[in-house]
Amino acid sequence: MQILILGMHRSGTSAVARLINMMGAYFAPEGMALSAKPDNPKGFWERKDVLSINNELLKFHQCEWNNLAHWDFENASKAPPVIKQKMHALIMNMDAFRPWFIKDPRMCLTLPVWLAMLEAPLAVIVYRNPHEIALSLHKRSGIDKEYALALWEYYMVGMLNKTRNMPRILVSYEETLATPVKCCEKLHSKLASHGVKRLVIPSHHEIKAFIDPRLYRAKAADATSFSPAQKALCDILQGLRDQTATLQVSPDSKEIIQKGLPADYEQPR
Repeated sequence: MQILILGMHRSGTSAVARLINMMGAYFAPEGMALSAKPDNPKGFWERKDVLSINNELLKFHQCEWNNLAHWDFENASKAPPVIKQKMHALIMNMDAFRPWFIKDPRMCLTLPVWLAMLEAPLAVIVYRNPHEIALSLHKRSGIDKEYALALWEYYMVGMLNKTRNMPRILVSYEETLATPVKCCEKLHSKLASHGVKRLVIPSHHEIKAFIDPRLYRAKAADATSFSPAQKALCDILQGLRDQTATLQVSPDSKEIIQKGLPADYEQPR
């Protein structure tokens, strides 16, 4: 099985990725993992080669992870042959170690290219209150809340539309931190029900040693003030409603993103 761990930046995908890795899913050869940083002290659990490919795909569409002014969902499956060759080689190497996982928030946007090359993909989707994501993005990257929420909407629309007709598992970041053992056991059960074999539940000690509730540092006091479009996305991501149609980015969020980042914005080092 080819496990794709999906979610917005700062949504908790790193924690879920590590839990799946602790269960026994293959991640990467030595030296391929991104190094931990102060904003993610227990590691990103992202591969350097996957990150490089996704950045190349975004650049091909004249975009960056935080600048989607030129993003066009209808053309998201387009990619130069040289990038597709890199992806094919990477997947072929990883397929010798199934079940494996890859994780990079950018995949919410670049999924159309990846899915065309995968035989048995399974999406593990991590949900976190988007107000908390916006707060965390502001602290880490200096992005204001309005822009961060619009960016979140782009990522979620792209990811939900492309995973709509494939197996997917929904995971709550808040629940994972509050009840890590229970959530890990539940995740393992769902992975097994989708045919993922040879995974084992880590010991309670291992789980609690890794999941540290003290790292839940960006909590939103207001968890309810969403636009109708954002509320609908939240409901789908929490399993409160089914996705019955292709989703669209709201006009307000599209306008915010197409204006681009503020002229005085500087990417933190």
